[in-house]
Amino acid sequence: MRSHRALALAAPVVALLLLLSPRPATAQSSTDYASTKGVDERLRIDLGGFFQKFTTTVRLDSETTGRGTEVNLEDDLGLDSTQANVRVDAYWRFGRHGRLHMGYTGWNRHAEHTLDRDIKIGDTTYHAGASLDSRLKVSLVEFYYGYSFWNTGKFELGAQLGLSAMFNNARFEGTGTISGGGSSTGGSFSSEDRSLTAPLPAIGVMASYTIVPKLLVSARIRGLGATIDNVKASSMQWRAYLDYYPWKNVGFGASYDYMDIKIEKQKSVTVEFDYKYSGPMAYVSLVF
Repeated sequence: MRSHRALALAAPVVALLLLLSPRPATAQSSTDYASTKGVDERLRIDLGGFFQKFTTTVRLDSETTGRGTEVNLEDDLGLDSTQANVRVDAYWRFGRHGRLHMGYTGWNRHAEHTLDRDIKIGDTTYHAGASLDSRLKVSLVEFYYGYSFWNTGKFELGAQLGLSAMFNNARFEGTGTISGGGSSTGGSFSSEDRSLTAPLPAIGVMASYTIVPKLLVSARIRGLGATIDNVKASSMQWRAYLDYYPWKNVGFGASYDYMDIKIEKQKSVTVEFDYKYSGPMAYVSLVF
């Protein structure tokens, strides 16, 4: 994972260098641009599926019992490590250089699992042999401003600056041998429920190259870390994608996405979520 962390540090540095660099002059006409690229979009909307592979750890501390167990949701609680979800992206260009990007994805995961070790979540300890029903619901909303310093139709290079918001809700309900959380050892039922909203500011670099008109290969990388309102969060994302526009207003694309997000709420007790997910995406693009 060191290479991923290094990329997360490199992306903001490169983006800042681009922001400070002079913009090359261009006198390219709209006709030349469209014929070179094969498409001259102002608004683009991508609708598709994201086939994600997850690695997720959660830790919920308690004011009374202290540090909770760091739980791997896939290995310890039996959540499926793969899931297909909806992904929506859009951007609006204003001129050749500026654009606003928006995105949304989310997932709702659930599993029932018999524990093979004691696990402390919040105020409750679920002992080995207990049955635990785990639910994790997440929504991720993105809003970024992008500026292209070079955009000739053949090649585009620019920087992005913006914010993602991640809405997390985790619920754990256990039956069997349970202590704490209102139950004593031998108790039959207890539950823990936590919600956390995390702002994720980031800066990054984006690039695109037209292989032949209507066929483009692109990539972007974003990352940063910050503490806002007692929530410490860091993220690193990269995506590589291929787009083809067989018609004026309709295209198809495929991409691969990787995301590493770490969130820690630092208040009276610590709530920690650590997400790593990656996978291919396929989508239809509507361009206008």
